[in-house]
Amino acid sequence: MNQRRFDVAGQRLILRADRTLHWPRANTLLLADPHFGKGSVFRRQGLGIPAGATRDDLDRLSRALAETGSQRLVILGDFLHAPPAGDEAWLDTFAAWRRRHAALDILVTRGNHDRLASVPDNWALDWRRGTVLEPPFAFRHEPGPVEGAYALAGHWHPVVQLRRGSERLRAPVFWFGAECGVLPAFGRFTGGHPVKPRLGNQLFAVGPETIMHIGIGQRA
Repeated sequence: MNQRRFDVAGQRLILRADRTLHWPRANTLLLADPHFGKGSVFRRQGLGIPAGATRDDLDRLSRALAETGSQRLVILGDFLHAPPAGDEAWLDTFAAWRRRHAALDILVTRGNHDRLASVPDNWALDWRRGTVLEPPFAFRHEPGPVEGAYALAGHWHPVVQLRRGSERLRAPVFWFGAECGVLPAFGRFTGGHPVKPRLGNQLFAVGPETIMHIGIGQRA
């Protein structure tokens, strides 16, 4: 099963194995922490990181938009990994992708990696600082409660370790608490941080082509 339904704040959300979240009522696709250009940053530092991660992520995003029919994209922070140099190849890759999706509205809530960043005006990104309220949700980068709304955030790159006998597997997760939901990092070339959810939290582990409900967490 490559997607799962989850109801929160009176809304139905669709959690997808490509690490995006579809909000059908608003015809909106959400993702967090793409960290575009991260490979270029590492290569500038002399590390032998293969090129093509941004192109692969954008191809995956194009498929998600087509499959959901979404007319708007919300990125919950860390659009960039670092301020880009002018000659980085991923900039042309993204510009070409944006031209193919010229009618798409894109809202970005600035993350900690975006604070010093600037992007070309013709990318037509609606950059916002802090929290963006769209009842019943509040879009933001860093997880935390928002009075009168259910927060959707990123930043933490949540993962859990699944165990079966002697086998161990780290999997990114969608993590929903009482007041805030945290999306997994969309960028394939990103790390993950193990989380210890509290009793009552809902977690959905993301596999290559599946979403698996893994229970309600553990006591704090």
